[in-house]
Amino acid sequence: MKKLMLAAVGLTGILASCGSFGVAPDGTNAVMGKVTTEYKVAGTDPVRFVGCDRITNPTDGRATATQVVVNFTAVGNLSKVDVSIVGASGAKKTQTIQAVDLKKKSDNDYQAIFEFQSATNDLIPASIIVTPKPQVREPRNITVNAADKVGSFHAEILVYTTGGDTFPITSKNLLKDGNIDVYSKCTLASTAQPLSQ
Repeated sequence: MKKLMLAAVGLTGILASCGSFGVAPDGTNAVMGKVTTEYKVAGTDPVRFVGCDRITNPTDGRATATQVVVNFTAVGNLSKVDVSIVGASGAKKTQTIQAVDLKKKSDNDYQAIFEFQSATNDLIPASIIVTPKPQVREPRNITVNAADKVGSFHAEILVYTTGGDTFPITSKNLLKDGNIDVYSKCTLASTAQPLSQ
């Protein structure tokens, strides 16, 4: 049991040192998880999620939007979170989401879900619609050209407790799990053909 507790303390120290873990004086704590999008590069293992300024062959009217899902775990007196998308240049877009509007995967696992239109730097909170809860879009395979990469972003969360304390967590140091490359254009790897073709 002592070994297990020491391992847990060691892991907490590692996570804290890279900014993925935070804790408030009242014991409320949070750990940043994986950042995903609705687009993944076909054939990558592990899966590589990306943002797309434009889909060259859209099938559903979503040619210029990318759904972003920030996964995190929080325990304690969570009040709200400020979710920020931070570009490689340091440019930041922030959206405040009340705790009741976060999607819960399980008791302490949360998802902040929103739309990001990187071509216009537009952040659209899907979470403002409380009922029904926003749905995570099933990731679709896309293809990209390296020359079309225009940047990247990571997620930062400022956690607010019901007692008024705040603390930050970030996905910046989670490597591919926390940093999303953005391409000026992406192509859906497979699209349904009309019956007439």
